Amino acid sequence: MSSLEAISGFKLEIDIVENIIKDYTYLANSGKTIILCRIPSNVNICGNERADTAAKSALYLPLQI
Repeated sequence: MSSLEAISGFKLEIDIVENIIKDYTYLANSGKTIILCRIPSNVNICGNERADTAAKSALYLPLQI
């Protein structure tokens, strides 16, 4: 299940989904524009490894508010 599908279903028993909804709400209420989109598998997409590496490294960046 993708994270967007989990958010849209409000499956709050998943802690990460609850945290995403809280962060989204906080940022939206602070006047930030948030755009969520589903990105299908990186299979057969040029630069797949670079995209995966960039996405994984972004997990460790601080949240900029």
